[in-house]
Amino acid sequence: MSEKQQLIQAFKSLDFEALNNLLDEKRSYSDVSKNLFLSRLKETVDKYSELTSYENVLEGTCKHCNKGCIAYAFRAENCPSLNLFFEEKEGVVTDIYLCNSLKVDTPDEDKWHIYFTFFKEEEVTFEPSLKYSINLQQVDNATEDFNCLAASNLVSVNDLMHWYNRCERLAEDLNLNDPFIRQKYNAFIHIDSLYSKVSDLVHNFNKNYLAQEALKDYERINRDDERSIISWLLCHTDIYFWPLKKTDNWKKTGFIILETEPNLLIDCIDCLDSFLFDEIYSTIENEIMQKYHPTKEQLDQNGGSVESSLASFLKLQNKYLDLL
Repeated sequence: MSEKQQLIQAFKSLDFEALNNLLDEKRSYSDVSKNLFLSRLKETVDKYSELTSYENVLEGTCKHCNKGCIAYAFRAENCPSLNLFFEEKEGVVTDIYLCNSLKVDTPDEDKWHIYFTFFKEEEVTFEPSLKYSINLQQVDNATEDFNCLAASNLVSVNDLMHWYNRCERLAEDLNLNDPFIRQKYNAFIHIDSLYSKVSDLVHNFNKNYLAQEALKDYERINRDDERSIISWLLCHTDIYFWPLKKTDNWKKTGFIILETEPNLLIDCIDCLDSFLFDEIYSTIENEIMQKYHPTKEQLDQNGGSVESSLASFLKLQNKYLDLL
């Protein structure tokens, strides 16, 4: 049995002791050490209690990184599959990594795959560049400034805005708070989380004027008239705010809790209307949507599901079509 065949059998059995013995201590796998590669894989597999071994191994073709080359899909019923590519040289397996674009004759209908990644600092060839070192110092400074704010019993939203604005260039350099870009460096994960949470509050602060206008409209409508209420809801459906954690008397004090590490108690009196609007709008919208929620029969007639929105529910119930 060749080395690759032995490895395939060990991966199929999820026999990590055998994998540890078969893999070369002096080689890197997926650009990281053997021990880290195996521990990250085991850590991911252990999340699925029913996944103790794989039932089948299917040979397929890579469609991307190693286009046209053979890769393997390890399958088990009701469990995520493991798609692997084995790099070989003269019959010796020199590398192993996930194949995220694998084509097999029997497609995985659930498209549920084991997935794990590594940070750049974990790679065996990692050497910090000058840019990385500069960014790291900037991150340390920004984090220290944030911790100084957290040391206060109460932080004004304007002070937090000032911190956020000072981080703008750093955020651009590191793609902070970008949902489409994964942080490659572990050293920047914490600042990314901080900046993302603060940006939610910044959004509410910057859009507070929209909440003020919407609340004025709300005061003018006849709140005993459903048509007027629905018209108000539809008119302001595109306004959204982040529902951050509130203190017990937030409506009086304006104090909001920003769930960061560490948490911040924020005086949000200058953007309180954003939170008031969000609560009022969400409460009323939920009540109306529950009232006009589709019946099981209506759902079945529409393929089993419909868009979960006020406009969709009203249209299905043939209600207030002139407002839509």
